[in-house]
Amino acid sequence: MSKKTLQNNNSVLYLALLCLLYFLITSNYLSPSTDSQNNIDTSENIYIEISQNGFTTTKSFVNPKELESIRDRYGVRDNLKTGDSLIIGDDKVQIARISGRKSISLGVPIGINSAGAKDLKAIPGIGDELAQRIISYRESNGKFKDLDELEGVEGIGEKKLANIKKSANLD
Repeated sequence: MSKKTLQNNNSVLYLALLCLLYFLITSNYLSPSTDSQNNIDTSENIYIEISQNGFTTTKSFVNPKELESIRDRYGVRDNLKTGDSLIIGDDKVQIARISGRKSISLGVPIGINSAGAKDLKAIPGIGDELAQRIISYRESNGKFKDLDELEGVEGIGEKKLANIKKSANLD
């Protein structure tokens, strides 16, 4: 092999490694930063996901009145809140919730009373088993009235509860 070919191969390899490193940093493979100075404040934004004709987009609104134009455009009667997902079909519009992973990335709390196991697992510190225990507890005892009730779920102590509270609400 010529020296130029080896240099080109090395360049491709370096680029691939940089892409992999970027993916690892921006995905769930590395633990998220707990440095609050690096977090973006999204508490004032209202995030609505709109899916139509196979395309999905997430829009951010600062003013709740801005949502009225979306409601009017798609004939939605219900009030929209952050984390809602509009699924636009040929003859109807359904309202669902955006995925847990997307919620976490946008700073939108995950509703502990309505989330399924997949969405609960998006909350740092909750895995498969704990998500199932939360759902079982909710089914046996009814909806959570306070996030502190999560301490009644086996495997959730004071420290884990404090972390869950950062990413969850009662919806």
